[in-house]
Amino acid sequence: MRLLRIALIVLILGFVGAAVYVSAVLFQRHAALEGVGLGNVTWLIAQTPSEFARLEQRVAAFGMGDGTVSADEVRLRFDIVVNRVKTLRTQSVSAFVDSDPRIAQVLDEFEAAVEAARPLLAELDQPGTPARILEILDPVYPKLVRLSTDANVWNIGRIEADRQGLIDLQWTFIVTAMGLVAVGCLLIAMLFIHNRLLNRTQKILRQSERDLAIQNARFDASLDAMTLGVCLLDKANRVVVCNPRFLMLFGLTEAEAAPGTPIADLVDPALLQDSISPLFNHRELGSDLSPDHDFALLDEHAHQLIDGTVLLVRRETVKDDGYVCTFEDVTERYHAQKRIVHIARHDHLTEMPNRLLFWENIAQAVRGLERHQQCFAVLYLDLDRFKEVNDTMGHPVGDELLRQVAERLRRTASSRDTIARLGGDEFALLHYCEDTTDRSARALAEDLIVAVGRPYHIENNEIIVSTSVGIALAPRDGQDADQLMKRADLALYSAKADGAGFYRLFSSQMEKSLQNRRHIESDLRRGIKLDQFELYYQPLVELQTGFVVSGEALMRWHHPEHGMVSPGQFIPLAEETGAIEVLGEWALKQACQDALGWPDHVRVSVNLSPVQFGRSGLVDMVKAVLATSELDARRLELEITESVLLQNNAANLEALRQLRALGLTIALDDFGTGYSSLSYLQRFPFDKLKIDQSFVRGLEMRPESLPIVQSIATLGKNLKMATTAEGVETQAQLDIIAKAGCTEAQGYFFGAPMPEADFRALLLEPLALPSRRTLPST
Repeated sequence: MRLLRIALIVLILGFVGAAVYVSAVLFQRHAALEGVGLGNVTWLIAQTPSEFARLEQRVAAFGMGDGTVSADEVRLRFDIVVNRVKTLRTQSVSAFVDSDPRIAQVLDEFEAAVEAARPLLAELDQPGTPARILEILDPVYPKLVRLSTDANVWNIGRIEADRQGLIDLQWTFIVTAMGLVAVGCLLIAMLFIHNRLLNRTQKILRQSERDLAIQNARFDASLDAMTLGVCLLDKANRVVVCNPRFLMLFGLTEAEAAPGTPIADLVDPALLQDSISPLFNHRELGSDLSPDHDFALLDEHAHQLIDGTVLLVRRETVKDDGYVCTFEDVTERYHAQKRIVHIARHDHLTEMPNRLLFWENIAQAVRGLERHQQCFAVLYLDLDRFKEVNDTMGHPVGDELLRQVAERLRRTASSRDTIARLGGDEFALLHYCEDTTDRSARALAEDLIVAVGRPYHIENNEIIVSTSVGIALAPRDGQDADQLMKRADLALYSAKADGAGFYRLFSSQMEKSLQNRRHIESDLRRGIKLDQFELYYQPLVELQTGFVVSGEALMRWHHPEHGMVSPGQFIPLAEETGAIEVLGEWALKQACQDALGWPDHVRVSVNLSPVQFGRSGLVDMVKAVLATSELDARRLELEITESVLLQNNAANLEALRQLRALGLTIALDDFGTGYSSLSYLQRFPFDKLKIDQSFVRGLEMRPESLPIVQSIATLGKNLKMATTAEGVETQAQLDIIAKAGCTEAQGYFFGAPMPEADFRALLLEPLALPSRRTLPST
């Protein structure tokens, strides 16, 4: 419609413009025709030679004494010519004069001749004067005649141009008239279209009104059926419209919430404020952080009514500067999300705070340290030998044990302390110190060790575990969560290195030890590449014959800076880093190669790490070493510890069966110190049991150890297994284990671990059992 109106305006303006243009052209042509007539330029120019000729004729007649021509008549004719000169200088003749420079030159000569003759008129009566005048005027006449001819030609051209202009004007008029007719028709058509569009628009408007009425009815129905409470307010915060849900949420009637009622008379104005909601109790949710550091529970505009209903209030501005407010009942969602937050910050097994919440509490304690100078300690705990409980009794028992441990930790700590389960068997405790010393932290650590160490009774099983504790104090040991947890972990590592059931406070020496450990780890990798390792051998003696029947391969590291490094330092590190696989394979190859130089009845014994069983390909590696070295498999003895059977025991038992099928011997080392060795003796027929040296050392001074040794020896005999007593250092110990029924012995009494060359030389000595022997120095 707007485009149609614009088109109509353009047509009307075009119509008016065409009419103005035709009028202007007609006026122009009329003005041009006025110049065509007797008074035109051609006539003026044509009369000039005639008037000039008459002047010359009168001057000549007067000079010949013609009595009919008087001097006055001559002067009259001269004045007529002078006037003609003036006429030719007027504006009406300028167009012709300007058309050719020669015309202006002729006029200048004409005027000059007239001016030259003017003074002679006073002496006209004197003889010779007429002749002199004629002499001045005669050269001009031909030029005036030629000028008259040129004027005629110029005028003819002008008339032709005017005639052509009239023809063009006629065509222009015809075209314009036709255009005006066409424009008029188009205007009529457009007016017709305009009327049709107006009619259609009226129909559309009527239909829109009907649709709007339907939409309004639907809107009212939707508004009434909405689960949200909706209230539309004007810019003065007065009610414009509200739905039944809004009335129900606030217990209002339609009369009370009539349009124009101030919203402040109906609901608490605080519900509509753009501020942080007071609904969320972050301590109740497990955090003292501000909402912008917390989980996005609903949003900032949630409010709790007196009856416990939780409303989510939103307010949006509308075009007329009013507001539309929605009120959503999110009570169930609020409680569900509150539970989600609790789950996200708590351990599902023990309901203790988890690592995330514990870190936040440490951060809060750090802020309290800055504001109130309140010292605190972080205690890092884990359970000793918990994995054995999981592996032997199952995860349900292990989970119940963790729950009971958690309960004991709660009862032992104060209500102000925060206890968290970090994962697995690791716990942490945030303890606010009673003063600026570590006294209360030490006392708490001791109480925790005692509490955790008491027996547990789960599914008719009595379980005893212990805990080790590492302590870091703030601000002495750090002032941020990461640093404190790291140093508490270092203290825990130091406590576990001292044995089960100890606690240690962090010291700078622990970090130095960690750095030293890292250096050893780096040197270990380098030492493997540089072949800095060597095998020592300790003899095993058969008690019945006194013969050396085997040599146990023990690894030694010749460090270029630290000298001989104890296996207790680098073997655990090699197991942690995975380097034990390379070292173990090298040791097996070297031991088999060394054994080739020994008597055929002497076996070589090699220890296998539990880590090696955790990797695939162990059996293939042993096969390859035996094939490469060509050592008789019956001369190879592999020693394992009970921990191999505790880790993925089904797969490891299958690997042991495959190794035994190669023809070699399998020995169970450190027997008697494990958790349930007897069950494995039933599941796998070992060839040898090695009695741990803790039962042998001081045997003559501890008679209570003798029944244990005798029982193991008897057990081995009944199961057709050899028994080796480790750690024999004295003749008395040798006599006791021999009477107990052990078949082999090993210890410093027979020889300390020695280089392969010394061990080979030992094999050449008399093979009688020594009756007296001094203990070799270490």
